[in-house]
Amino acid sequence: MSTITIEDELDEIHRRIDRLEALAQAGAPRIRPHLDALHQDEAAVGAAVNQAPDEVEEKLGRLRTRLAVAEHSLAADLSDDWATFAAAVEAELRVWDAYLERLQTSVAEKAWKAREQAEAAIGDVRSRRIAVGERLAQTRGSAGASSQEARKHITAARDELEQKAAELSTKLN
Repeated sequence: MSTITIEDELDEIHRRIDRLEALAQAGAPRIRPHLDALHQDEAAVGAAVNQAPDEVEEKLGRLRTRLAVAEHSLAADLSDDWATFAAAVEAELRVWDAYLERLQTSVAEKAWKAREQAEAAIGDVRSRRIAVGERLAQTRGSAGASSQEARKHITAARDELEQKAAELSTKLN
């Protein structure tokens, strides 16, 4: 039985981030905000290494989840057909749900005023996530579901979600 250390896990995460960096360099510009958030979360984990183990695990879990969001987002961006795009966006939204749930749990332990502010910011991000899901569902229900126009509208909603999540991440780190 092998034991994976935090350093081993961070090395693996860093390799995955490097792959995303390479794809950004190769012409996947929408990944850049994700990479910025990942670097911020990676630094937060590094800073937490000397803190309580549960604090390190919470920040590491946030980093893992954000990495999964970035990978699903990239899969959607690189997809060539509507079905693959829609499946990747749905996977991205499921991971956003997990990320927001993780944040909600972590802010529940904060002082009253800080918790209230964090919960409001999380609610704003969650509403953006819901908007993306609604756009995807509306597009699937329309006759032109595979159009580039529909993809453009969903991607714009995803951009808004990512921007709000980046603002939230900055507040919480």
